[in-house]
Amino acid sequence: MINQEAVRAVADARFGERFVRPLYDSYCFSRVPHTIEAMLTGAVTPGLPASALAGMPDRCETVILIFLDALGWRFFEPRAERYPFLRRFLESGVISPLTTMFPSTTAAHVTTLNTGLSPAASGVFEWFYYEPQLDTIIAPLLFSYAGDRGRETLTSAGVEASDLLPRSTLYHRLARAGVRSTIMQHRDYAKSSFTRTVCAGAEVVSFRTMPEALTTLSQRLANRPGPAYYYLYFDMIDATSHMYGPDSAHVDAEIDMALTALDRLLHPALQSRNSDIALLLIADHGQIAVNPKTTIALNRLMPELAPATRTSSAGVPLVPAGSRRDMFLYIRDSQLDAIHAGLSDALRGRAEVHRTADLIAAGMFGPDPSPAFLSRVGNLVVLPYAGESVWWEFAERGKFESTYRGSHGGLTRDEAVTQLAALYYGD
Repeated sequence: MINQEAVRAVADARFGERFVRPLYDSYCFSRVPHTIEAMLTGAVTPGLPASALAGMPDRCETVILIFLDALGWRFFEPRAERYPFLRRFLESGVISPLTTMFPSTTAAHVTTLNTGLSPAASGVFEWFYYEPQLDTIIAPLLFSYAGDRGRETLTSAGVEASDLLPRSTLYHRLARAGVRSTIMQHRDYAKSSFTRTVCAGAEVVSFRTMPEALTTLSQRLANRPGPAYYYLYFDMIDATSHMYGPDSAHVDAEIDMALTALDRLLHPALQSRNSDIALLLIADHGQIAVNPKTTIALNRLMPELAPATRTSSAGVPLVPAGSRRDMFLYIRDSQLDAIHAGLSDALRGRAEVHRTADLIAAGMFGPDPSPAFLSRVGNLVVLPYAGESVWWEFAERGKFESTYRGSHGGLTRDEAVTQLAALYYGD
């Protein structure tokens, strides 16, 4: 069934006329890790409302989370009746629309899922942001300096991931309660510094293809008793949507492949076991179409922006931060009022410009802002309307250039509404 309480709550979650307000106190992605912890341990946690797990037992011996990056509500809803794998949730389980957190970015959401911390609490909020300990812009998931083509350039420079990323994880808490955790990720990043840090306490298993991962998961379910938590992350829907755009035939094919593989390889394994297993399906965000040819170069639009931007101690401007759908700016305090007003006027009808202090006060990044977050986040953020994107133009050709035709990070409904689908396999 569709959780109508969640449908109404998300429909009413508005931030201004065009954007979604994250529902951190009810139907929000931020509550998923706490819900999982409660399902496996019985702990009292700030999880999702009870209606999100209607008809399911209070505790389960095994929880399986399938995380399909970018398969938000805009993709899920029109396919729910067409695909047997999704239709099962509709007919025998419960599907709850959720708001994403802000920003609607993978960096924020995978950190939350692994730690239980909101973006404000974890300090990991975007693909690029300023790291004051290093006095430069970094890419936390890649654990690299922003703009580097390879992964782990921070590691090569002697930086410890535990100094920059949260160290307390969901898996430590589950282990203390006697629950074994297994995380399945693509081999490109299964052993990365980010994974090793925020997934500490879990066994990490690498894979190359989704069928390989689902076969391994099915074998482990057959051979290892609970209590256990399995978390499988698949990124190709997101990657394909970035490359070709969310409305492309390529994305439709990628979603078809994923849902068909889940139906043919995972469902029979769960059905044959007929044991105390809860299956959860989640996404971190959706995507929205963008045109790289019409991306607004903010420093070209407003020439006075560049000299008003803060620099590192080496004199390097603190750009870029965020993404093309939520660009964070680090403006000198003395010029903040003028830049805020001028940029708002220049972008009228195409984007909104907000002071991050106002968004923090409004709870847009989640509760309990940490010193790490407050030291990293810029003081302005540009939120483009649907179909628009913003960035920074660099003198060096190709630097930070993007050909993406799909993006996320902002607060439109295509980006910022996702869902949790829950189904119980058992007597």
